[in-house]
Amino acid sequence: MESDNKRLIAVGLLAFIGVVVLVAAVVFGFTTLITLVTGVDGPPQMLVVEVVGEEALQNASVVHLTDRDLQQHPVLATAIREAGSDSGVSASAPMTGVECLALTESFGVYTRDAPILEYDGVYYSTRVLLH
Repeated sequence: MESDNKRLIAVGLLAFIGVVVLVAAVVFGFTTLITLVTGVDGPPQMLVVEVVGEEALQNASVVHLTDRDLQQHPVLATAIREAGSDSGVSASAPMTGVECLALTESFGVYTRDAPILEYDGVYYSTRVLLH
């Protein structure tokens, strides 16, 4: 009777350890997959390019940004500020995966047919760069 209890405890302990190892392996696998998809070298980058010429705007959907939009998405604000500076017409800013998802849900910047963003009379095309 006592050996049956010891055997039952040993089997239960081994089953618990097995479940812990299985969960750790699944978490490690998903983390590895996400790291490979989002880039091993660093976080994704928001690329903003100023749209020049009316041809690019003809059949594109345009999202008009407000100051509130830029307050809610500081990565987008940073990239637009840098693109509008004297340095040129394009800029990139690093962002986290959460910010990438938020921008995709708000404006569709990571989608195939990303809209043109307009702020203060200037039109911008956006892309997400994965390194």
